[in-house]
Amino acid sequence: MRGRRGRKGRGIGLLAITAGVVILMAMVLPVGFWWFALAVLLISLGFWYNHCG
Repeated sequence: MRGRRGRKGRGIGLLAITAGVVILMAMVLPVGFWWFALAVLLISLGFWYNHCG
């Protein structure tokens, strides 16, 4: 019966694990790290958008 959920069930589980890791990191890491991470994310998204779009 494991294969009945398909990829959608795996995606939700992966999203829940990722959210849990981010919440745990938010309690441990300083605020400056999160500004740096946001900047890296936005720059990466910009490069991806220019490359793929």
